[in-house]
Amino acid sequence: MPKATDKSFTEKLHSLWDRKTPKYRPSRLGQGFMLTHYAAEVEYSTEGWLEKNKDPLNDNITRLLAASADKHVAALFTDCADGDDDPGATRSRVKKGLFRTVAQRHKEQLSSLMAQLHSTHPHFVRCIIPNHKKRPKQLSAPLVLDQLRCNGVLEGIRIARTGFPNRLPFSEFRQRYEVLCRNMPKGYLEGQAAARIMLEKLDLDKSLFRVGLTKVFFRAGVLAELEEQRDALIRDIMSRFQSVARGFTQRRNRQQTTVPS
Repeated sequence: MPKATDKSFTEKLHSLWDRKTPKYRPSRLGQGFMLTHYAAEVEYSTEGWLEKNKDPLNDNITRLLAASADKHVAALFTDCADGDDDPGATRSRVKKGLFRTVAQRHKEQLSSLMAQLHSTHPHFVRCIIPNHKKRPKQLSAPLVLDQLRCNGVLEGIRIARTGFPNRLPFSEFRQRYEVLCRNMPKGYLEGQAAARIMLEKLDLDKSLFRVGLTKVFFRAGVLAELEEQRDALIRDIMSRFQSVARGFTQRRNRQQTTVPS
């Protein structure tokens, strides 16, 4: 820039990356290049690529849109406007804004978003398109599988299964699953020692868990199996309790009916 063209940009990319990495190669169809991502190979066209860097934001326009009566439009341009009514500051901002591009604005917003994500614990909801016909109760398995592969779900599951994604503090682990362990020692037990005794009584394969300093780590699916065992035991205890209660109630009723008036 400013004398570059889409063609010269593409040629520079080829000179920098072609045959130097297996993840890059020139486009097969036209002006562009291809990148190999972990899920699939993606082709990019460089036609009009540099034009995207010639889209300046004018401060007069951004301030006008920031003052819009439509709250959504105003929110989109509030950060661009730098609301200051000083005439001198306005002239300097207009001059600066003439060289500020939409691409630069997008980069700043992306950096701000990434900083916010790194400071929080985000949870994502992935939307899957079941079919291209937009009809209910129709599932195209190849389409769904391709989406799961491309958006990283299958890769995430593979990574999770090789590690220990589920974890519980010692106190929570003991409180929830001690009911499955018979003949636990009475009295106070240090958290890690109690967890090790419980894991031995649960007869879990040692490859399915790791005991840390404050938590127990499990491979995927182990906690789900423990939950099923716990639920089955609780149902059995409750059914026995109800059986005893019914028997006691029936005996009490028979005693009351046989008492002479």
